[in-house]
Amino acid sequence: MKRKFLILGVMLSCLLGLSACGASNEDTVENSYRYPEKIFNQNALEKQAVKIEDQIFEYWFAEGVTPENFDERQFMFLAMDFDAEMSSIDRVDEEYYNAVKSGYTSWYNSLEELGFTNTDSLAEEISVVDVKYYFNDDDVLVLDVTLKGTKHEALMQIYLNNDFRIRDMGVTVDKTLGEKLTNAGLNTLLGMGMAFAILIAISIIISFFPVFFGDKKKKKESDKDIATKAMDNTINQIAEQEDLSGDSELVAVIAAAIAAYEGSGSTDGFRVRSIRKVNNVWKKF
Repeated sequence: MKRKFLILGVMLSCLLGLSACGASNEDTVENSYRYPEKIFNQNALEKQAVKIEDQIFEYWFAEGVTPENFDERQFMFLAMDFDAEMSSIDRVDEEYYNAVKSGYTSWYNSLEELGFTNTDSLAEEISVVDVKYYFNDDDVLVLDVTLKGTKHEALMQIYLNNDFRIRDMGVTVDKTLGEKLTNAGLNTLLGMGMAFAILIAISIIISFFPVFFGDKKKKKESDKDIATKAMDNTINQIAEQEDLSGDSELVAVIAAAIAAYEGSGSTDGFRVRSIRKVNNVWKKF
C-alpha cells in the first residue's frame, strides 16, 4: 500500500512540474531582455502579423508579384537602403531580403490549398484569426499565426528580430488525415513509378546493345559437342601410341569416351574386345 502511495506521489509531482514548465513558457516574453515588453506585447505582435499577411503579402499578390519575378520586382525595395537624398546606398541586407522572399513564396504556394478563388475576394477568403508567440532556444521571437481559408487552415510561423524585421518565415497548411494519407500514397506511387520506369528504360537500352555493337556472344556448346571433342582427343592420343594391346587403362578411357558420346551414364551396354591401329582417318557420324 505504501508503495502505491509513493508511485502516486511521484506521478503528481511530475504533472505539477510539467504544468509549471508550461506556465513559465507563457511568461518568457516578459523576461526577455532583447524584446522589451512595452514594445513586443500581444497587441503589437497581432498588428505585425496582420500587417505582413493582409497588407503586404496580399497587396503584392494583387500587384502581380510571383516567386518567379520576385527578385526583379522587390529587390530594390527590400534589400537596399538608400540615404535621404537617394544618391547612394547605405547597405544591402541580403539576409532580410531572402527571409521575406522565402516567406512570400511559402504563402503564395499555399493559397490554392487554403481556398483562394480570385484576387478580388482574397481578403475575405484568407485572414488571420489567431496569434501566439514564444521564444525559441536561440532567444528569437516566434509568432504562430493561424490563417483561416475557405478550405483549410494554415500555420504561418514568423521569426522576428528585435527591430520587427523578418528573420525567417514559412506557411504549413493543416490538412486532414485522409488528405495526408492520400498525398503520402501518391508520393509513394510516383516514386515507385519513376524507379520502375528507369529500370524498364535501362533494360530496353541494354536489349539494343547487340543491334548497335553486334552479337559477340559465343554459342554455348552442347553436351554432344563436348563428348565429341573428348572422343577425338582420346582417339588422337591412341593413334600416337605404338603398343595398343593389353592396356587396361586405355580400354577404360575408350569405353568412357564412347559412353559419353552415346549419352549413356555407364559402359554396361558394350565391351571393348580389341584395339587395332589403323592408318585411315576417322569419320565423324
